[in-house]
Amino acid sequence: MKNLKRYLSLSLLFLFAMMLKAQQNDFGLWGSVAVEKKISKSLEANIEGEFRSRNNVQTAERLSGSAGLTYKMCKWLQSSVDYTFLYSYEPLEREKDGDIIPEYWLMRHRFNVALTGKWKIGRFDFSLRERWQYTYRPEQETEKFDGDSHLQKDNEIIKGKGKNNLRSRLKVEYDIPKCKFAPYVSCELTHHLHHGFYYEKTRCIIGTEYKLKKKHVFDFYALYQSLAESEDEPNGFVIGAGYKFKF
Repeated sequence: MKNLKRYLSLSLLFLFAMMLKAQQNDFGLWGSVAVEKKISKSLEANIEGEFRSRNNVQTAERLSGSAGLTYKMCKWLQSSVDYTFLYSYEPLEREKDGDIIPEYWLMRHRFNVALTGKWKIGRFDFSLRERWQYTYRPEQETEKFDGDSHLQKDNEIIKGKGKNNLRSRLKVEYDIPKCKFAPYVSCELTHHLHHGFYYEKTRCIIGTEYKLKKKHVFDFYALYQSLAESEDEPNGFVIGAGYKFKF
């Protein structure tokens, strides 16, 4: 109980610091629901749905659905593959010539392949995950208007585009004796793999899982995301919650 109180105090300090920082950046809420099925001793299947908001919770950022497999290769190493369908909100854009592209929703397809190594030292569980991520945006059309007359022009063609990323995450979990809470911290670096190796963003997370019996797991966390200066989006602070049903 003493360790839990210490963790909660550190979590509140982290949240307070992030909320102060969020006043100068963006803020959003994320939520997810997942189902995980054990197929064999080494193989698991999972599906997940997720919602994200941004612009200080005033705008829906994206909806997504994913399905994947995780295979335990040995005691300390596992591999995973998954597919995610992304449906993301694109805000109104005013082009250099004055033309206006109204807000619209954009579809993307994402494929992930990952290796995760795990080590236990005392009551601490360390894991390092290396994930290759490929995201493809298919070509689509959207409306465009003249900025002065507001008359509709020929539709804007959003060209198809593929993107490769490497996402490296270090995570540390702590096992509190006789407690349903499992606190953790993690840091993830994302690099863009296109004609080189370029830093894109960092995500720092502090959270805790809460296991309600064996089948029900809740996850509560705070996240801060820092992007490279070349990115158009602002840095952001997120409060998130997830639920997973295992069977």
